[in-house]
Amino acid sequence: MAPPEPEVFDVVIFGASGFTGKYVIREALKFLSPDSSSPLRSLAVAGRSRDRVAAALRWAAAPAPPPEGVAILVADASDPASLAALASRARLVLSCAGPFRLHGYAVAAACVAAGADCLDISGEPEFMERVEAELHEPAARNGSLIVSACGFDSVPAELGFLFHSRQWEPPSAPATVEAYVSLQSTKRIVGNIGTYESAVLGVANASQLQALRRSRPRRPRPN
Repeated sequence: MAPPEPEVFDVVIFGASGFTGKYVIREALKFLSPDSSSPLRSLAVAGRSRDRVAAALRWAAAPAPPPEGVAILVADASDPASLAALASRARLVLSCAGPFRLHGYAVAAACVAAGADCLDISGEPEFMERVEAELHEPAARNGSLIVSACGFDSVPAELGFLFHSRQWEPPSAPATVEAYVSLQSTKRIVGNIGTYESAVLGVANASQLQALRRSRPRRPRPN
């Protein structure tokens, strides 16, 4: 008798025990329901350490216990086999493990190979452009959708630009847009260590981004 096929989850949150990953779990649990009307009926959380991921799930669900049916998967960005197994069980992977220049590409590549979709919270230009350059064609063949820059610092800028561009009467269009973000808080506003690490690595390896851009064919300017 053949063993049962592993369950495929609507969403798998990878990097679930990290700072951002815990909050992503908390938001996902608000939508999780086995009811057919829910957009999220099955969920798994994943990371290198089962114990740390389990602790993150308990934190996100508090004060209630974690809902039944949320699976814990073990996968490591440095272990391609574990990522392949994870991606094969996901319709969508929410990739929260940065810095993405170190940990993100292998996750995106595993999703492309499995035909799964992948959203990440990266704001790192070299990672995003390398994924586009190297994974676009296989992703298109496999029906895999890869979307970067889904974090707080990216989405308002994207939506703001989209709104602004729609205010112009065709064929007019904006040539440049400057965006500003104002933060107000009764507490000190600080950044997470992962954000600083990503910024430092990006500056330290700026030459690699320049080399990547030089290696790609120039796109024609729009008329």
